[in-house]
Amino acid sequence: MKKGTIPKTPVTSGKSGTPRKPAPPEQPETSPRGSRKGNRYFVLFFFLFAFILYGNTILNKFAVDDNYVTNNQQVQRGLKAIPEIFSTHYVNQQGNLGSTSADYRPVVKATFAIEYQLWGNKPGRSHLVNILLYWALSVLLFFILKRLLKNYNILFPFMITLLFMAHPVHTEVVASLKNRDEMLAFICGLGSLWFLLNYSDSKKGRFLLYAGVVFFIGYLCKTAIFPFLVISPLVLWFFTRMSGGKISMVFALIFVMILAAYFIPHMFLPKIQHTNYFIENPLYFEKNVWIRLGTGLVSLLFYLRILVYPYPLLYYYGFDMIPVTNMANFWAILSLLIHLALFIYAISKFHKKRLVSFAILWYLLAVAMYSNFLVPVVGIVGERFIFNASLGFCILVVYAIFKIFKTDPRSLTIEMDSRLKILAVLILLMIPYTVLSVSRNRDWRNLFDLYRTDVKSLTNSAKANVDYAGFLMNTVYQDENFLRYGNVNQYKYQTIITHFRRSLALYPKNYQTINDLGTVYLFMGKNYDSAVYFLKSAIELDSTMQPAWVNLGMAYRDQKQFSKALECYEHILKVNPNQIKAVFAMADVYNDMGDFDRAVKMNQDMMKRYPNLEMPYVNIGNYYMLKTDTATAVSYWEKAAAINPSYELCVQLNSLYLLKQDQEKAAYYYRLGEQIAKQSQ
Repeated sequence: MKKGTIPKTPVTSGKSGTPRKPAPPEQPETSPRGSRKGNRYFVLFFFLFAFILYGNTILNKFAVDDNYVTNNQQVQRGLKAIPEIFSTHYVNQQGNLGSTSADYRPVVKATFAIEYQLWGNKPGRSHLVNILLYWALSVLLFFILKRLLKNYNILFPFMITLLFMAHPVHTEVVASLKNRDEMLAFICGLGSLWFLLNYSDSKKGRFLLYAGVVFFIGYLCKTAIFPFLVISPLVLWFFTRMSGGKISMVFALIFVMILAAYFIPHMFLPKIQHTNYFIENPLYFEKNVWIRLGTGLVSLLFYLRILVYPYPLLYYYGFDMIPVTNMANFWAILSLLIHLALFIYAISKFHKKRLVSFAILWYLLAVAMYSNFLVPVVGIVGERFIFNASLGFCILVVYAIFKIFKTDPRSLTIEMDSRLKILAVLILLMIPYTVLSVSRNRDWRNLFDLYRTDVKSLTNSAKANVDYAGFLMNTVYQDENFLRYGNVNQYKYQTIITHFRRSLALYPKNYQTINDLGTVYLFMGKNYDSAVYFLKSAIELDSTMQPAWVNLGMAYRDQKQFSKALECYEHILKVNPNQIKAVFAMADVYNDMGDFDRAVKMNQDMMKRYPNLEMPYVNIGNYYMLKTDTATAVSYWEKAAAINPSYELCVQLNSLYLLKQDQEKAAYYYRLGEQIAKQSQ
């Protein structure tokens, strides 16, 4: 051998003499100071980009479901409500057709109570908190990707994070305050993963404990964290040298946290009250497994479509936006082939720990719980359901961009020509994504804008048409011109009728929609024939429900068919003797019939039974007003206002005292009415 030459011998393990593959090249070490400085630039960039994307949401008000979660009496008690929030269900809704008491997400609801304590009823500031959470989520995601892809060029995790941030499908999660639960669950999933990576590196048990606690908190934000039960072990398998036994231990730990977060609250929570509706998801009532599978596969194809082409974005879908179908459907077969091919490819590369395999499995695991295969989801599909899974999609897209230009993402140095081409493609994606996100945020300004905009693309959604018609109906019922003079905007009236009828054309058996349409014809249109027809149709559909009976009695009363009206109220009281609204309605009928004494007596009986109820005083005041006994009417109305003042009652008393030239009392009821109006906004 010549002097100075290196013998060409294989690198061996030192035991058996078998060749050992050289370790992959590590990234060059950088000084901690330089690394921290670079990290600060990334954090600042993500901060600015988050505000570019969602800064305009600060101008938004409350939107879908916020009255049940973020803008309700419980939350408005501030910090005092937190013990109650942690001991009650997430949604507590009372309605004419029953009550809803379901889910347990106390951490999310507590954040809104804290915000109310800090600055009151200011949705713009809560939207600001959502933006900051999205920024924090993006920063955490970037540093986890940077850590997992430590042998990749820094441009690779940076581009994945940017694409994830900009994807318009996330607008529902960020622009809707109610959907903060999705962000918090995802943050906790990533936070738990961060501690698991620390445990993998250091073998210190405290990191395992931290991971379990953070996962437990995440489950109390929303069950959307559930996919991390499998995703976290998957990450450890692909990107660490942790043994199979320890990965199994991690899986067991997370599973225990899920069980604890699920069963502990059920020890003290009241019984769940929840009704599933056909227009939300017909699969609630479907037992045929092939229809479940067929519809589920079409749902999965929908998710792929909105990731590739995120337009139009809609606040709700439901029946009949996604067809209920069996496995013979073309789109179901196509979806099966696509997802089966993805799964087979991912599994075939699983042992080689290929990044593409990891990204596909992340996507499939995250989207699986919303596939409708086992458990139907509200709305059949939803953009918020793809939030977690979209990360797998973004990884695949960025990887594909690198491969198109034949650039290895693991190259520590990338030629300027390739770098510019890669960035150019990213920018071509980012510009329309950003424009669409910013534009979509404006649709979430308030309920009216959201419903009015989206319903144009939701002609086949029975629920969306009901939502829009119901919202307009409530605005009419709360309008002062309607309350005082019975005036109704005819365009609004026709719009309400159109969308209620459109919903019934899609699903004719919806009791609530039939009843609501009957009331619109009755109170707004004074179209008694149509009102009676639809109210009777509702009763034929379900004679045990009371709202249609109440409204039918009112229709007969307005037509002066008093005996028929009394029959309706007697039927209600026969089924439910404690239905006080029926008692008041009967008293009104007797007063119309000229039996003043009986009408007053029925209300006086209610005073004795319910001393803290204002309605008997309001009713008797009305009877005396009809007899032109203003003084007695006012005395009863003032007693009602002392118990529970309403805006309408304050307006009435203000007007009467102005006529009497009693400026002091007129001013008092004016101020009280204004105060009530502000509280209801």
